[in-house]
Amino acid sequence: MSHILQSGAVYGLTSAITATTYLLDRLNATSILDLHILAANVSPMTEYPTAYYIRRDRKDKQKQIKVFASGGVQKYTIERLSALHPVWKLMTYPQRQEVATINAGFSTRSVDFHNKAGISHRDITGDMGLGGRYRSFYLNDGAKYSWTRGSKFLEKVINPYGGVEETRERVARVKLMRQFKFDFELLVDEAKLDPEIAIATGFVSMLTQWGVGESTDTVGPTFIAEKPIQEEQQVVVVVEESDEED
Repeated sequence: MSHILQSGAVYGLTSAITATTYLLDRLNATSILDLHILAANVSPMTEYPTAYYIRRDRKDKQKQIKVFASGGVQKYTIERLSALHPVWKLMTYPQRQEVATINAGFSTRSVDFHNKAGISHRDITGDMGLGGRYRSFYLNDGAKYSWTRGSKFLEKVINPYGGVEETRERVARVKLMRQFKFDFELLVDEAKLDPEIAIATGFVSMLTQWGVGESTDTVGPTFIAEKPIQEEQQVVVVVEESDEED
């Protein structure tokens, strides 16, 4: 019974967030979602992130989510036993190796990772500060990671609430592709963060933080330039002949 209540509450929460976001969007007031009045130093994302696309399965929208890599190749599936269950499983595709168990409940939210050394259970908490509203968690590097409410960035936070000494390094970003459709693009800097962590934690925010109400003028995926190939430097060793006679 508790699972049913949790699932129903999450559905109601997502619907409310969608309606609120839609209304703010129509009033041209979405900037209220992120009140950036802090003095933190913000580092931008890399120019060469890796793209993933997270979409509901058209044939089973309530129980199946597909995760695609660039080029339309499916890499993962996120699924649950029934539409009344708040717990999802992130699995590789087509191997179906379970990567994480995702609890996207109304009052409790967490991710349990099954294949990562030093990382197992991680609680996801809601917090609010001068920089906006967040869904936050910690990794084994001791740093705080926060998904922002309005801009949908995942930021690695050093010295949180430290004023000018606070640093927010952007390591991932989510963008809604189509209004009123569960269709998101996730860009992640894989040199700084395991993409499976970004997918699992970002999925919680998709259900409980963002909704799908905002309008979007997106025309296809975000353009990502090809990363330049670094040429190997050849070291030439010159051996000089000796002029001395034996």
